Amino acid sequence: MKTVRLMAIAAVVLPAVLLAGCAGTPAPAQPAAAGVQPAAEAAATEAAPAKAAGEDASRYERGGFVTTLEDGRLWVFRAGSKELAEFEQKGEPVKQVIRPSAGPGGVTLKAVDSETLDEYMATAPGFVVRMEDGRLWVFRAGSQELADFEQKGEPVKQVIRPSAGPFGLTIKAVDAETLDAYLSAYQGM
Repeated sequence: MKTVRLMAIAAVVLPAVLLAGCAGTPAPAQPAAAGVQPAAEAAATEAAPAKAAGEDASRYERGGFVTTLEDGRLWVFRAGSKELAEFEQKGEPVKQVIRPSAGPGGVTLKAVDSETLDEYMATAPGFVVRMEDGRLWVFRAGSQELADFEQKGEPVKQVIRPSAGPFGLTIKAVDAETLDAYLSAYQGM
């Protein structure tokens, strides 16, 4: 008895589901008349990203970083990084950090990690900065101290200024002269 009842229900429900599916299927697209642009395409053209409108991301570049504008947002990568290579090959990474209106001119910044954005925003001409343990290391560009830091890690001799750097960051360098010169260059930007 149950089998007969289930078969009767299936006989009524199955055609209804199939017909509902067919009714919800959109009609095939008709070719647009010459010179007429469908509304969806017109809306997409109007909302095209800033990059397509000719806005140049190079004005945002800083030493050691590569920037690219997508949809009005500025992607920031360390020059030569594997993340940059992956972005160029595959597009936007799954993991990303976004800082709305935090960039130059109020542009939204995006990167694969916070350290990249911190270093980008704290970069000053003639200096290289590195975030380590929430502190900003400052080196003169091309200096032996920078090369040693990248090979061996933190130097034994260091000058530390708590909360003296950009955004209240603690800044560190091998000497006070480097910190003073960096702060002058950064404030002059």
